[in-house]
Amino acid sequence: MAIKRVLLPVGPDSDFQALSDTAFHIAEKFSAQVMGLFVRPSALVIPLLDDVVSTEYVRTVTEAAQGRWQEAVAKAESKFKAAAEGFPHVESTFHVATGDVEGSFVRQARLADISVTTPPDPLEDGFWGSSYWLDVQNATLFRSGRPVLLVPPHAVKPNFEIVMIAWKQSLEAARAIAAAQPFMAKAREVHLFTIDDGSGEVASLREVEEYLSLHYDEVRSEVVKGEAHQVGKLLLAQAYSLGALLIMGAFSHWRWQERLLGGVTDYVLREASTPVLMMH
Repeated sequence: MAIKRVLLPVGPDSDFQALSDTAFHIAEKFSAQVMGLFVRPSALVIPLLDDVVSTEYVRTVTEAAQGRWQEAVAKAESKFKAAAEGFPHVESTFHVATGDVEGSFVRQARLADISVTTPPDPLEDGFWGSSYWLDVQNATLFRSGRPVLLVPPHAVKPNFEIVMIAWKQSLEAARAIAAAQPFMAKAREVHLFTIDDGSGEVASLREVEEYLSLHYDEVRSEVVKGEAHQVGKLLLAQAYSLGALLIMGAFSHWRWQERLLGGVTDYVLREASTPVLMMH
């Protein structure tokens, strides 16, 4: 399927430049629309003080919160419009949703061909009670069923001329390859990369290379020896050296498991310095 809509999350406070540039660059490349989305909460929770809260106190706090959110919406829309001005030939639209952040992004990401997002700041704790960008990531990457392009805050502007597929014999990797077809079709080089950690991925790599050769004139494959705990680091190092868009499947655990046990997906989400296309 062709890329015709790119979902661009707009956060309350973030380094928006790399994210917006990438989204509009993709839209320009594929003649697609960029849809900006900002989410504000639907209700304000008033804390109880000695079990007694006056009407005046509720009114004052509510008005202050409403004022802050009006400012946040205006700021988000201003950032989006400023980004769009740099790409006058790209169709763009800005939406404000009210409600649950994760649920709102799930709904809209399912109606987009690809979402772009930035890694969440582990120290962020916004008005929502949790990280805005962590909710965006969970919605777009793990619940939307659609591909996501991860854009680190200081990522080099991608040209998408070289793509590198991190191969693993898995459903997620197969889905990532299918999702990345529009990028691969326009790429100058397609690379296959796997880590020989004794898990038997090398034999299946040759089969994937044969399949992709039916679609693309030249597919290059490479196998690197490494231990299982080195996979994420080796993938990012290779993608960076090639200047490539990394394509990989995304595996998830419950949040506490991911933080305790780690994993390739978790490592890439935290350490990537170049754009990564992921599919769960």
